[in-house]
Amino acid sequence: MSEPETMQRRDYEAKLVARAWADEGFRERLKADPHAAVAEETGITVPESIQIEVLEETPDKAYLVIPANRVTVSDEQLDVAGGDYIDGFCTCD
Repeated sequence: MSEPETMQRRDYEAKLVARAWADEGFRERLKADPHAAVAEETGITVPESIQIEVLEETPDKAYLVIPANRVTVSDEQLDVAGGDYIDGFCTCD
């Protein structure tokens, strides 16, 4: 039996978007309290010190996200929350 493939940040984001598309109540919770909604859907606790901004595109408005350059993030910055990071998400409680 093989190890399950490790999920990447884009996989978690896709899971969140799919749930938001399918469940209007979840979409509203995600916009109102993203930390709680992310934890609910993924089991990942994102530290409150990390802001999550949820933006919903419309037919006449799109967003382009420029991710943080992980090369310039120091080990000390990554260790702030004291957990493991999966491509930008902390898996700590």
